[in-house]
Amino acid sequence: MQTDTKIALYGFNNLTKSLSFSLYRVHYLVATQAVTDYHTYINETYNGSRLEELLTKICHAIGGNVLNIASQDYTPQGASVTLMMSEEAKPESLVAHLDKSHLCIHTYPEETAQDNIAIFRADIELSTCGVISPLKVLDYVIEAFSADVVDIDYRIRGMTRDQQGKKCFSDHDIMQISDHLANDTLDRYQVKDSVMAANNLFHCKLARHSIDLKQHVFNLANNHITAFDEERIKQQLAFELNELFIGKAMG
Repeated sequence: MQTDTKIALYGFNNLTKSLSFSLYRVHYLVATQAVTDYHTYINETYNGSRLEELLTKICHAIGGNVLNIASQDYTPQGASVTLMMSEEAKPESLVAHLDKSHLCIHTYPEETAQDNIAIFRADIELSTCGVISPLKVLDYVIEAFSADVVDIDYRIRGMTRDQQGKKCFSDHDIMQISDHLANDTLDRYQVKDSVMAANNLFHCKLARHSIDLKQHVFNLANNHITAFDEERIKQQLAFELNELFIGKAMG
């Protein structure tokens, strides 16, 4: 539906800052029944309604305002949510989309476990214009998904001008993405940065340092696992996380 009402673009500077995540969670399913329970868990934890709440919190965390949310759940599992946002808009003015700033999320749960391993992936895209920085939510997003492996891209596109009219292709200093991660996050993850500073392109990958079966074994409290099985499962999980981290199958 078209509307004649327009939103004032406070702080609009023609620079687009795009932050994207691929977040992986790896679960080990001990028994056949765990597969059914796992699918129920995924559908309850990562459905459209829950993801709407998450994107709304991310929007508010970077200082944005929600304009509109659209979501869709899929069968047998998975969901997509898109949130349009603006900066500094007053609540009464939220009557139209501002398509230059948006958040979207898509989930990709594996329907069938392979060798008892089920991998859940969520992709998040955050694109902003103006003064707000998407880098503020790095730690929040990683923690919200209890991510085991994270693949992050950050890109600055376009140009703006300073008060003297000089062209600027970035309005903030950044050397690498990991500089914007909290120390607690850096302590828990192996980190690898890649930088193409001349092109304003930044990449970072993270993988958990240690394997905690409470994090990975689905319904661990309801399953008896021997010490021998614990060691075998830890080795299998470490192998899976390493493949996701390097982005290449080794088996």
